[in-house]
Amino acid sequence: MSPELEQQLIKKYPALFQDTDKPATESLMCFGCECRDGWYNIIESACGIISHYIEQRRKTNDLSSFRWMQIKEKFGTLRLYHSGDADEYILGVTDMAEDLSGSVCEVCGNVGQLCGTGWYQTLCPEHEKLLP
Repeated sequence: MSPELEQQLIKKYPALFQDTDKPATESLMCFGCECRDGWYNIIESACGIISHYIEQRRKTNDLSSFRWMQIKEKFGTLRLYHSGDADEYILGVTDMAEDLSGSVCEVCGNVGQLCGTGWYQTLCPEHEKLLP
């Protein structure tokens, strides 16, 4: 992901991205969001939903330890790895984001589909044409 978009996420959701300055032995967020810009809206939406939920639940549950450990592309779809407390709701949000990425072009954010042989990517028809 571009540094500009990544910084927007970090600035808007600092509690979720608190491990970006830690060494790789503690958190892989030191490598940033290892995906393309097309999935920014999916990640931003998941962060927004989770942040709002944690804030609402703070009075009854301790979910404040939740944070991202790694965000990346794997086998053509988004993977969101976390540490800390997460209940069924938060796990559902991360599952939804990962599933949604399989139909969103990781380059531009338009409607896409999983394509490729050996190396899979989710791409729109326009970006799929650019594959070797």
